[in-house]
Amino acid sequence: MINIKVNNTTYQFQSTVTLDQIINQLDISVNGIAVAINQSIITKSDWISTTPNDGDTVLIIKATQGG
Repeated sequence: MINIKVNNTTYQFQSTVTLDQIINQLDISVNGIAVAINQSIITKSDWISTTPNDGDTVLIIKATQGG
């Protein structure tokens, strides 16, 4: 098990979890979101192949409408 902080909350995952799996396990809608690991943006096409390491910080930001 590894510890990964997602939006300031620490979660435990299997050691080989991908960003795509994290998003699915946390039931986060993929529409209009941006994802970064340790302040580095990860493109949506790379979510399926990117595996965060123990202690990494994942930030998921949802775009909102406004004026």
